[in-house]
Amino acid sequence: MRLGIFPNLVKPQTAIVVDRLMALCDKLGIPFYLPSYVGESRQEIYRNIPKGNLLPYTTIYKTIDIAIVIGGDGTILKLARQMTAENVPICGVNMGTLGFLFEVEVQALEDRLRDLLAGHYFIEERMMLHSELWYGKGMVQQLPEAVNEIVVAHGNVGKMVRLDMSINGQYVQQYPGDGIVIATSTGSTGYNFSSGGPVVSPKVHCIMITPICPHLLLKLPLILGEDDTVEITAAHSRDMVRLSVDGLSDQELMRTMTLRISKSKRRLQLVRFDENYFYRNLFTKMMGK
Repeated sequence: MRLGIFPNLVKPQTAIVVDRLMALCDKLGIPFYLPSYVGESRQEIYRNIPKGNLLPYTTIYKTIDIAIVIGGDGTILKLARQMTAENVPICGVNMGTLGFLFEVEVQALEDRLRDLLAGHYFIEERMMLHSELWYGKGMVQQLPEAVNEIVVAHGNVGKMVRLDMSINGQYVQQYPGDGIVIATSTGSTGYNFSSGGPVVSPKVHCIMITPICPHLLLKLPLILGEDDTVEITAAHSRDMVRLSVDGLSDQELMRTMTLRISKSKRRLQLVRFDENYFYRNLFTKMMGK
């Protein structure tokens, strides 16, 4: 088993965890690699990593069997697209505040590494969303795959937008308000939850539609099947509308565009050790413990 180690370099405290993880890998005889850009960090721990353990960002994914990601949920979101493209499972070590995508805490590193070696783990697959912008006349822009959600909302704070939604080609409703969150079950604990949407088990593959501060009596969220297709247009909105994918990419949704969202062919693979981890983490983290 070959491990890839991907630290969040913005968090200085991750260097200590990386140093401990590398020492544990040496102790247990586990080959490990880090992306070569890590060696350019100003922190001494990273600069002292042997060159043989550093691989170019373009090839490391083809070399490793499991990626150890050290950071918060945002770190996994930034790496997810490349990991899913190469079918590399992610084992997250939590250094963030909530960390709903994580199961491993720093103090349990050695135990979890031994579990990996012994095969005492399973792979959980998370559904992702595929989205594309239709400009008309056959022009289509592919957007990044989403792990959590796609948000369509006002581009000017305090301005109401009007979004028209169709499901499976049939017009359903116009939503006046701040916008709409289109989320996976993974994203149910994020912006979807803050907007009044339900928390859904990751075992449920679905598409959730949750209005953001809607006007009229349109607060009701919807849960669609995984094979449904959602289309959003802003043809009747007088103010600027923007769309965001996992909070990592952002652009304007113009009146002439149609945003089409469906299930992605890719799956985010997460390494798990406890079948009941989701519910244990959910109530612990939601209570701020």
